[in-house]
Amino acid sequence: MALEKGINSYATVEEADAYLQERLDVAAWDNADSDQKSKALVTATAILDGLDWIGVAVSEDQTLAFPRTATYYDPLVGNYVDLTTSVPLRIVKATYEIAYHLLNNDGLLDDTGSVRTISVSGVVLDTIVKPNKIPNTASNLIRPLLLNRGSYSWWRAN
Repeated sequence: MALEKGINSYATVEEADAYLQERLDVAAWDNADSDQKSKALVTATAILDGLDWIGVAVSEDQTLAFPRTATYYDPLVGNYVDLTTSVPLRIVKATYEIAYHLLNNDGLLDDTGSVRTISVSGVVLDTIVKPNKIPNTASNLIRPLLLNRGSYSWWRAN
């Protein structure tokens, strides 16, 4: 299926191009063709839709997680924002950032193997950490919209 904004992606390639042209260090995006960019945006949207968001989808017929019946406090604007009418700009920007991150880290979604230690001619690399599927730039954008702000811990007042 080709990219369809509102169906399988929160953004178009043209929108992502415009956003990323203002950002440093985007050679992987610039060097990708339109088909690769489309796939990256669709995959980024799927990653976002797999997260636990506040509220519920506005309609049972919608294919994406947003819009949602919820409000959240946006620290950037210092006010509550209603999510029922549109996809928040935070989600759209996170889609761009994750799509770029996917193109810049080939094999990121491949979990077929991992390496703890590599040793070559006396040089030892230990505790090799691969990049997160969601980069910090996107995590910071989406955190206010996540259920419990993305925390799995709980707190109880006695």
